[in-house]
Amino acid sequence: MYKLSLIILFVASTMVSCTPPSDDTIETWWINSAKVDCVGVGPMTCLQVQKNVAEPDPEAWTLFYDGIKGFDYQAGKIYQIKVRITDREAPLPQDVSSKIYELVEVVSQNPDPSLRITNIWKVTSVGEIENPTKVNSEEPLIFEFNASAKTYFGDMSCNSVRGAIQTNDGKSFTLGPGAATMMACMDMTVENQISNALQEVRSYEIADRELRFFNESGDKLMTFQAVD
Repeated sequence: MYKLSLIILFVASTMVSCTPPSDDTIETWWINSAKVDCVGVGPMTCLQVQKNVAEPDPEAWTLFYDGIKGFDYQAGKIYQIKVRITDREAPLPQDVSSKIYELVEVVSQNPDPSLRITNIWKVTSVGEIENPTKVNSEEPLIFEFNASAKTYFGDMSCNSVRGAIQTNDGKSFTLGPGAATMMACMDMTVENQISNALQEVRSYEIADRELRFFNESGDKLMTFQAVD
């Protein structure tokens, strides 16, 4: 009996000594719907992440320069995932992270509603003006919104304008001050209406390939028809 106890004690102590201590950390991350250009060792694209928060803040994404083993990322979706983080064994190769990131679980994955506005759109109305065109031509006014790059570009009849999308969650929407060309035209009615609408827009909706801009009071400012 004494010998058996010694054997059991020896086996148990051997098992404990052979089991390496676990330095794993598991975190919950949000992954944004689009990668962005970044510079690591060289030009590359990075995931945008937020770590250990209940809900992601649209203005708080940070760049993640590494990869996540087992994570099949698809653009256009916002993910919530669990990630295991372990230390990489030394010696470390040059320009290699000291951590290893591995997918544990995909908690959720949902289409990003903010991306719906990414398209080329024809202006069909602004204020009371229907189907406005470029000055001295019958060409329609075209706008392009890129939710991933947070940019917009468009024709205002006489001049074109380019700027940044400041707020976009799929409904709430604001645009930064645009940089416009400086041509002077005889009739600036349409241009002034569009310029004011771009400054006043606070929300939008998309239905049946039509985009509608609204001001803070919910009044309709502009409408667009999808070109693509």
